[in-house]
Amino acid sequence: MVLTYVKVLGILYLATELCTAGILDVNWSRSDKIGIEVNLNLPWLPFENETRCYDELGCLNITRSWYHLIHRPFNVFPLPRSVINTRFILYTRLNPNEGQLVKAKNESIEKSNFDVEKKTKFIIHGFIDTPLSNWVKDMRDELLRAENLNVIVVDWAGGSLPLYTQATANTRLVGLEIANLINYLVNNYDMDPKNVHIIGHSLGAHTAGYAGTLVPGLGRITGLDPAEPYFQGMPAHVRLDPSDADLVDVIHTDGKGIIFLGYGMSQPCGHLDFYPNDGKEQPGCDITQTPLVPLTLIRDGLEEASRVLVACNHVRAIKLFIDSINTQCPYIGRQCSSFKQFIAGKCFGCKNGMSCAVMGYKADTSLGFLENEVQPHAKLQEAVGNKYFLTTGRDYPFCQQIYRVSVDLARPAYAEDWVQGRLKASLYSPNGVIRADLTPAETKLEHGTTYTTVVAHSVDLAGSIRKVELNWIYDMNVLEPKTLCLFWCNDHLYVRSVIVDQLELPGRGKRDAKYSNRLCSKGKKDYADIANNGRGIFLDSCGLTATEKNAKV
Repeated sequence: MVLTYVKVLGILYLATELCTAGILDVNWSRSDKIGIEVNLNLPWLPFENETRCYDELGCLNITRSWYHLIHRPFNVFPLPRSVINTRFILYTRLNPNEGQLVKAKNESIEKSNFDVEKKTKFIIHGFIDTPLSNWVKDMRDELLRAENLNVIVVDWAGGSLPLYTQATANTRLVGLEIANLINYLVNNYDMDPKNVHIIGHSLGAHTAGYAGTLVPGLGRITGLDPAEPYFQGMPAHVRLDPSDADLVDVIHTDGKGIIFLGYGMSQPCGHLDFYPNDGKEQPGCDITQTPLVPLTLIRDGLEEASRVLVACNHVRAIKLFIDSINTQCPYIGRQCSSFKQFIAGKCFGCKNGMSCAVMGYKADTSLGFLENEVQPHAKLQEAVGNKYFLTTGRDYPFCQQIYRVSVDLARPAYAEDWVQGRLKASLYSPNGVIRADLTPAETKLEHGTTYTTVVAHSVDLAGSIRKVELNWIYDMNVLEPKTLCLFWCNDHLYVRSVIVDQLELPGRGKRDAKYSNRLCSKGKKDYADIANNGRGIFLDSCGLTATEKNAKV
């Protein structure tokens, strides 16, 4: 009921937004005549290349390329600079809690703690957000804990309020403001633009892109679930794209589409585009789970509870990035054609090029950089348009270890061609134990083949797995007569061996990125006979005699 109510509110808000935007746009742009013979004024098409200039910042225009009948039907110019009132608040290790206001002026920079020799990180909030949000403080603190930096929080709260159409227009002016400050520091203080990293959420991600186009040699932009409405499907100059910085890495977490209240882009828009949990629904964000919002309210306060209720998936990109800053667990994304293929274990290991990449703060340590340090951007260009998949947890710490479990099924003469049911596994290592469902739903397993799936868990088994237990539950479905197994069929599962690979990011010079363990049945036969509701035990003793196997138990 709550979910339906929220969806209805979202759709009504979007409809109101578009209708009102159309009225507002008449005041900011002129109509056009389509063709020579049609004398029909349409407010969403410009009459000509319209331009407005903003003092020393430069000028903005609205041309036909900024319009699309579906993706971007309305366009306006930004509000005046005095209304948006973009401010830059500096934090360093000398002033980690009390920000200093800086401007593109000598006295402002020299009176502050800004150090041109240190790297500089910009944080840009999104729509209906402010720099006072909890996540901005959390990100700032984690960045300063990780490195001795200049952290500049961009405050454009005067322009991030509804209507959405106007807010999207305001991002262009905020981008000019950011570029103006960076270029001022480059030209007057010899700051290296390669040491500048802009981090933007939602509309803030596209704002970062607008700034990047105006800063030659900008080092990096991180887009945290870039906003979809008015940007997806549009030309590169309208949205965040790989040309905006030397490295553009993007985390997609809410790409269901605005019709289904998904606020983030699903299309790739960077050099490295990461799709945790398929980039749509994040674990722990199902608001139909009644305790979710009340517990968040008690634990984290009203602001966080509101985010969980309205935009949990959209905000998850922020949380994943914050968690990635100081974690020792690498968020390894694997390039794959689809999330389904990734979960099926079809894409595993980091054998060459940009097949693997690190999501989040340490994205610039990805394999392509390590292998091709002289010209890493040649490798990055190969990655453009591809998708990197991974899985994450429900809560902090979100990072998980990725394992591929391959169950090699035997086919003795008395086995059925296939059986249907559930298979659970327990993986034992000196570092801990992992228990997981290998078949989240009833699955058809064909004897004589190999069933493979990916398992994610917070425990790091460090590539040393000594024992695996498989639990088998046969499923009889009355709607499928072939699955009914009473007196005339065999419901046992026959397993020859289990192979467990653990995905790891390789160091310099290493060509692969996984640990592999093969475990075999501890019995006299070369396979385990697992009865319904029974279990089979597999040990790291492949190739040993029965006596030697028993000695290892």
